[in-house]
Amino acid sequence: MHSLPRRSILAAVMILPLAGCGGTSPSATTPPKYQLVNPGVITAATQSEQPPFAMTDKDGKPTGFAVDLMNTACERLGMKVQYKTTNLQGMLAGLTAGQYDVGVAGVNATPERKEQVAFSTPFYWGFNAVVTLKDRTENEPAQFAGKRVGVVSGSVQETFATQELAGATLVKFKDQTGLLSQVLSKGIDAMVLGASSTDEYAAKYPLRIALQRDLSQGSAFPFRKNGDPRLLADIDAQIDKMIEDGTYLKLYRTYFKRPIAAPLLKEKPALAHQVAGTDMAPAAG
Repeated sequence: MHSLPRRSILAAVMILPLAGCGGTSPSATTPPKYQLVNPGVITAATQSEQPPFAMTDKDGKPTGFAVDLMNTACERLGMKVQYKTTNLQGMLAGLTAGQYDVGVAGVNATPERKEQVAFSTPFYWGFNAVVTLKDRTENEPAQFAGKRVGVVSGSVQETFATQELAGATLVKFKDQTGLLSQVLSKGIDAMVLGASSTDEYAAKYPLRIALQRDLSQGSAFPFRKNGDPRLLADIDAQIDKMIEDGTYLKLYRTYFKRPIAAPLLKEKPALAHQVAGTDMAPAAG
């Protein structure tokens, strides 16, 4: 048999598209910029149902506040990102198992999670919200005693509900899509979400915030614990540069209507200076 010409073999190779950032791949003679799961490409776990942090657009591409921050940061670093969609538990487990370099969503940097993964500095701070249909009247934790309250399994909202809604029966879901569906169909009486996601859903569905509480940790990017520390440091540095040049605030206004929370402004003084006296500054007191 005659072997195929080398040109024909090369033409048959399938090139898989990379979502996210631009930049050129390192050549064979250039040392890799970072030690990554897949050399030359940042492998990122994301979610498809966590608005406004991580969603899937009409073309099936990842979008959202966290995705835009990561895309801008890695574009400035000259890196490409390949996104893989999973849920919160899959993201954290995959990082621990070395399947991903980073998680791109709204992930709270809790002490328990810090035992599994490394975190960037927080890029967002928000609230926990207990959400019901508009025709319900609960407004206090005690009023949820005996009620079925949905949470995403492994989320900080599950911890919140366990501690603050002690009399409720918790129903666990793998993602927010299931939660929302069951609240709307009255399969559960309430759900606990981050308030930013609630704002997105309340604009489309007959929902209300029954009560809300400050989060004790900010949202940050989780990284592999044994990953390249230079990548984490460089992403942190790029977020700071986006704050300094106004890119962060522009993106924030695209996705959020609420003022920026005081703990984040304390973490990022340059951002506090930018929002002072504007509608993005938190209310006094």
